[in-house]
Parts: sequence; structure tokens; C-alpha cells
Amino acid sequence: MLNFYQRMICLVGLGVFCIVMPAGAEGDSPSAADLAARLSGVVEDGESATRLRLNIKPTDGGEKVVLQIQVKARRSAKKTDVLYQVLWPKTRKGQAFLIQQEGGGAPKGVAYDASKKKVSPLGKAQMKDALLGSDLAYQDVVENFFRWENQSLSGKETIDRVECLILESKPGTKDSTPYSKVKSWIDLDRLVALRVEKYDAAGKLAREIETTRVARDDGKRYIPASLVVRRPDGSTVTEIEGSNIRHDVKFTDKDFTTSSLNDFRIPR
Repeated sequence: MLNFYQRMICLVGLGVFCIVMPAGAEGDSPSAADLAARLSGVVEDGESATRLRLNIKPTDGGEKVVLQIQVKARRSAKKTDVLYQVLWPKTRKGQAFLIQQEGGGAPKGVAYDASKKKVSPLGKAQMKDALLGSDLAYQDVVENFFRWENQSLSGKETIDRVECLILESKPGTKDSTPYSKVKSWIDLDRLVALRVEKYDAAGKLAREIETTRVARDDGKRYIPASLVVRRPDGSTVTEIEGSNIRHDVKFTDKDFTTSSLNDFRIPR
């Protein structure tokens, strides 16, 4: 899901996650390297702020969890800073986490429990943990797999009557990630990823992220506006809805420190 996969997650994000690039000539099929480079460049979109709604639904019919979240992000080729802050419900307001990653190195950060006023470290071992109890992992909202060393095209497939080019991304020796590969189904007309599949170190599917609604951001670019995230165990499904994406913000290094975890202001 912006990096909720890269730009929804512009919203994650996804790399949870916005997956957009300038269109080429009609009928052109870009090379894997060119496609990945353009997508990577747009993921690294500088400073942004957005609101997310996470609906975490147990598949056994249990009570769902709904969270309203504010996301502050600063993304570049050299460094990524991502801060998630829970706004609602009241019982969880102030719960937050900050993750930072330099290049393709190991991400690290801290989590804040507002009820206990406790800050806990988030290291490499915690990056596979569930983000706020959702079907996303902490790793998903910070890494840019389009910048990984190995990129290839693995054919085409139609999703909801849209023909997509499949980009397969694999990490190199300098890329720190729990995933062995990521496959992205790219709609080349709107230039949006309609599906992303992430595979664990054993090559098994770890999570699938589907775009269910496409909209335009404040720069008039197409982005995934609603996402559904699933894991193979099927115990829960997470729906992500993004709104109010802004790039007219001005962050400083101080906005991505432990002292900023309970600061909800958006500087301009």
C-alpha cells in the first residue's frame, strides 16, 4: 500500500505503496530495466503526507478492526523515512512507528505505544512482523523493490480485462529484504500496478496486494487508491483506502526522530 506497495502504500507506500511513470510511444514495450527505473524514480517522490483507512477483517466472521492513520514520508534514492501515526479509534490514538532505510540497506526504526508511553526498537528481525495487526509487514512500507539489482519481464496477463506487463524483481547481494522476489502486474495504459505478489526466502507466496480502485493524485497522476492485502494463511484480509495525498509539505530531519512520534502537525 503509496510504499502501502510503494506509494499507497504513496498511500503503503505499499513499496506498500504510487506506481506511475511517463507513457512511452503507443504500442511500445519498455525493457525491464527501463520500466523498473522509471517506477523507482516515481516511488522516490520526495516529501508527502496522506491519510489511510485500514480495515482488518477476520475471515471467520469475527469483529473487524478499523484504523485511521496519518502517514508522513520522505523518499529519495539515498534514504527513505516513513512515519505512521494512528488517529482513530481513540483507544489507539497516538500509536505510531518510524522506519528509516538508507539505500538498499537494512531498515530500522522505533514503535511507540501511547497508552504506556513506551518506545521500542524495530530492527531487521521485526521487519517481517505485522504492521499494526494488518496483513502488511513493516518492510512493505519502506523498501523500493524497483531499485533492486535484478529486474526482468515474465510475460503478460489480463487482470479485469486489462492487459498487464509482468515485472519480476529480485534483490542483489546489497539489497536487505526478507523477500526472494516480487512480481508486479503493470497496466501500461494508466501505468499503475494492478497486482503485486511478494515471495519469502523459501520462494513461497508471502502476501498478495491487489488494486481495487485507481484515482489521480495531487499531481494528476494515476495511483492505486484502494488496495486489498491477503496472506496465504487466510486468517484476515486487509483493505486499505487512501485519501488526501499531498506533496506540498516541507519536512526536516527533526520530523523523523523519536521526539516526532506524537507530533501530528504537517509542516508546509
